[in-house]
Amino acid sequence: MEESTQSTVSRTDSSALLMLPLPQVIGLTETQRRGAECVWCETPLTAETARDLGERPTSDGTRIWPRGCTPCVCTESRRVFSLHSRSCQRCLRSEQGCPDRRALRALALEDRRETGQ
Repeated sequence: MEESTQSTVSRTDSSALLMLPLPQVIGLTETQRRGAECVWCETPLTAETARDLGERPTSDGTRIWPRGCTPCVCTESRRVFSLHSRSCQRCLRSEQGCPDRRALRALALEDRRETGQ
């Protein structure tokens, strides 16, 4: 069975998704904590619409499995890319930037294509 190009291109670098900060866990609903709703906007998610943000530890020692909708992931990835690009010393010294910057840029561009933003 051949994988689609989109699933091969997207979702390949989970490190960028793990760099996206989550809202405060204490304010998340149970459905957001288990990934049934977007952690940012509470949109109900399906396997097709969700972006897996990776298993995350919480301050009380439990774990959550947050997911986000593509528009919110796009917004957050662009925001984090911009902040990172302005504050990372390696990125400021090099036009290519660091691996984190490249991963965040790829995520922002990928999600922008998916949402048409």
